[in-house]
Amino acid sequence: MPATDHSSGTRAQVLNSPILYLGKVTVTERIAPNKAGRLSGTRLKAFIFPFLYRLVRVLPVGLALLPARLLVTIAGLLYVLPNNPLRNACENICQLMPADDSSPKHSPRQIYKQFLHNTLGVLNNFFTLYRHGSEAVLPRIHMQADDKTRIQSLIDAHGGIVLAVPHNIASAFSALRIGDCFDMLLVAKNSPTIERTRIAIDFYERMQLSLLLVREGHPVELSRAMFSCLKGGKLVAATLDNIDRTAGQVPTLLFGQTVGLSDWAARIAARTQVPVIPAYFHSQGTDIEVSVGAALVSHDTPYAVQHYASFFEQEILKDPASWAYLADKHWQKVLNKAVGKDPTS
Repeated sequence: MPATDHSSGTRAQVLNSPILYLGKVTVTERIAPNKAGRLSGTRLKAFIFPFLYRLVRVLPVGLALLPARLLVTIAGLLYVLPNNPLRNACENICQLMPADDSSPKHSPRQIYKQFLHNTLGVLNNFFTLYRHGSEAVLPRIHMQADDKTRIQSLIDAHGGIVLAVPHNIASAFSALRIGDCFDMLLVAKNSPTIERTRIAIDFYERMQLSLLLVREGHPVELSRAMFSCLKGGKLVAATLDNIDRTAGQVPTLLFGQTVGLSDWAARIAARTQVPVIPAYFHSQGTDIEVSVGAALVSHDTPYAVQHYASFFEQEILKDPASWAYLADKHWQKVLNKAVGKDPTS
């Protein structure tokens, strides 16, 4: 049972699992006030994901997906609202797409529709994984044989690699394919709630992945774990497109704007002199294609951060509907500024 500290307004629980690299993780959850508050994305996810999880535990995939299909249908109808943030992001990203033939052109409505289709597709994949196992969904994730060979050769030559990925809609699910191909440690920031962290661990157990959860973790302990893995022939994968506003941020150029990103993964790669390789996961509903960029070994951490950020931008502009952060309010401000709109809107 969670231990509640009413004086600090939190409760904490230690979760144990054989897939956790450190064996356990302590989740400290803030207790929400009883008074009604503004409906936020965090609160919405805290309700929707546990609800869908309970459904898939007792219902076939098709039936468990019905509420999600309803929500996606409603979200699709909301495109007509002129102040719809996701619609605005789709309009902005269309303005940023290259004018030449290097990237297929899409209308904002097409990107919006595909974004929702991809979201439903990844839910379908996770539900199918839960009910039928990894063998039922592995064929849905495609990776070029040449990329597999190239990555394994780099691991053999350097002792490990850092795989840098953005928050694609299918990033977490695609770890199933990466973990099937390589000895992988997945570094992830767990949910701020106990229940959602427990749900995520359950799904990762079914994917049979080695997992390092870092929210509220001790920095020295986490760094030692990653150093050890990168000296032991592992691929360490992490999502690295969170906007960083701390004093340690690295100014990085994305969409023609200077954005602060964290350099922790680049610093660890530099210390161990292993390559950083960016990847992007392109979704078409339930089908996913892994795109892999060039490897870089460098002591210059800002240069390494820009290396994978530039790859992210290139792939986002090719396929914005696969980027989960298209719906992120912080990145929407960056996109607003990139097309000359008020960045606070």
